[in-house]
Amino acid sequence: MNKSTLAIILGGGQGSRLAPLTESRSKPAVPIAGKYRLVDIPISNCINSDIKRMFVLTQ
Repeated sequence: MNKSTLAIILGGGQGSRLAPLTESRSKPAVPIAGKYRLVDIPISNCINSDIKRMFVLTQ
């Protein structure tokens, strides 16, 4: 991948459709399978695609 490739991960939003999981935490921090968080999936995809520059936008 080109050095200038940049990933922007949209990790924000109110998370109203994920209630009650989002009552005490933000949507990117919601756990998956007890080991990962929602935001970990797109970050892992970027790393596996050799994209090292990432920004996570939250609300």
